[in-house]
Order: sequence, then structure tokens, then C-alpha cells
Amino acid sequence: MKRVVGIMTLILFASFAGFSADKASIIYVEGDVNLNGSPAGIGDGVQAGALVTTGPGSVCQIVFNTKNIIHMAEGTVLRFDPKALSRGATLQKGAIAMVLRNLQALQGNELRFGIRTSTAVAGVRGTCFFVAVEDENNTYICSCNGAIHIEGDGGQFTQNIAAPHHREVRITRTGTSISVTAASLLYHTDGDVEAAAAKIGETVDWTEIDR
Repeated sequence: MKRVVGIMTLILFASFAGFSADKASIIYVEGDVNLNGSPAGIGDGVQAGALVTTGPGSVCQIVFNTKNIIHMAEGTVLRFDPKALSRGATLQKGAIAMVLRNLQALQGNELRFGIRTSTAVAGVRGTCFFVAVEDENNTYICSCNGAIHIEGDGGQFTQNIAAPHHREVRITRTGTSISVTAASLLYHTDGDVEAAAAKIGETVDWTEIDR
């Protein structure tokens, strides 16, 4: 995955049942990866409020609730807060890919996991997606295989994006306004998504929308 830099936010909410913080752990480390300022290792638990960072040429993968994985690209800063389910995690910099396959909602007690930025709220119900902070005013989102509902952080827009095989948008902040425009496939490939899915024993069917 190509390196992406910047400081911006975005929220992606995903509902799932049976999540507990002690099931969030690092399963893969390559290069310079830190957990709360110290070198990270395979098997390290990612607790509420933990800050995970990847340096140049480095990647990290976090699995939670067995069938959900976050792939952090190089140059990424992610604050992970699985106990604060209304927030989930904050993507401060860089890029992540996620494959979410254990998102059953508990009726009447729906739990949520989110990735926060200042520009949008995107609702996820079981999907493969990619998010990149391009700079302080632009966030790139790809619904790689699934459906996402996006809302502007201040209610400026709402949009649903769904695709069996990649659909991309860019959320741009201009002054106090936020807009969403079509984008092209950037920063990631089919192989990147498939490799992340394989780490949790899953495959991606590019012929159908994952919901």
C-alpha cells in the first residue's frame, strides 16, 4: 500500500456482538511498529486507549473478535479504544484496510465500532473497506466489497456507497463546508484486501456485495 500522510478524521461505525477488549491483539508486525510508545510484538493486547503507530516501510495488523482485522499501512497513527464503543478508534494519520466478518447486532443492544475523523460518519454492516487520510482536508474512502452509509460530521451530506468490487469517494473540507466526490482506485489492490481476509480465514467474493 502506498504511504499516505496527513492529520484528519473520519468515523466508520460497524455493529457487532460479543466484542471484548481482551480479544483485540496484534497478529502481525513488520518494521518499526509501536504500541503506546514501545516496540510492538505479535500477541500484544491492544487495550482501550492504546496508540498504535507504524513507521516508514512498516505495517501492523490487529484482530478483534476473531473475524475482524485492521491492516495499518506505513506512516499510520491509530488510537484504538474498543471499550468506548461509540468511538472505537481514531485515525489520526495514514491509512487502514479493514475486513469485518463478525458484526452481528444484538437486537435492542446494538454495539458499534467506529473509526473517527472530523469530516464524516460512515456506517458499516459487514464489509471490506479502506480509508486514507490524504491531508488535513481530504479523506479517501473505498467500499472495497460491501456497503457504507456516509454522513457529514455536521450533517452537510449523506450518501450510500456500495459495490461488489471497489467504489471510491473523497471527502473534502473547504472552510466550513464538506463535500463528497467520486474518486478512483488508489493506495490499495484486490490482493491487499484478500491478504487481510486470509489472515482471519476468510475470502472475498468480488461478484457480490458483502452486507
